[in-house]
Amino acid sequence: MIAACATPRASSAPSPAELVEVKQLIPDAVLDLRYATTNNFTGKQVYPVARCKLRRAVAERLARAATALRAQHRHLLIWDCYRPTSIQEVFWKLVPDERYVANPKKGSRHGRGAAVDLALVDDQDQPVPLPTKFDEFSEAAHRDHALTSEEARRLAAAMTDAGFVGMPTEWWHYDAPDAASYPLSDEPL
Repeated sequence: MIAACATPRASSAPSPAELVEVKQLIPDAVLDLRYATTNNFTGKQVYPVARCKLRRAVAERLARAATALRAQHRHLLIWDCYRPTSIQEVFWKLVPDERYVANPKKGSRHGRGAAVDLALVDDQDQPVPLPTKFDEFSEAAHRDHALTSEEARRLAAAMTDAGFVGMPTEWWHYDAPDAASYPLSDEPL
């Protein structure tokens, strides 16, 4: 009699590097994905759809920040998440200034699915007062100026406690500290 060989099962555990929809992990997040509208610095709809994806490990980190903010009667208002490299090239042509837009030849943390642009809303999903509008390319939007706002400090504290790192020139931008470990992607939204 021949014994049956057991074949090893493939692991069904999700990969921390897979791109996931943020709303699956944070259902109360308010999505206002500006690049899927004309309400952005380009004045044009750049994204074909309003979809917010991040690497699973990054989205889980963001969910921790959302939980902390919920206890303070605040929720995430998300403006941008994963950005395909082909769209990063469009932004670079419009604003070739590395203080504000990543050079696509080097790669963007958004293009790795490891960066998020966001603000806060209250329990009625109304935006709270924040220092500047989104994508304001001025010193007023720099973190050292903007963190004088109570709401910006609240956001910064929750994001930092969840393990994110803020960008010096944009109070709304946060990166996963291990962003460089994720591959650049041009996967469609």
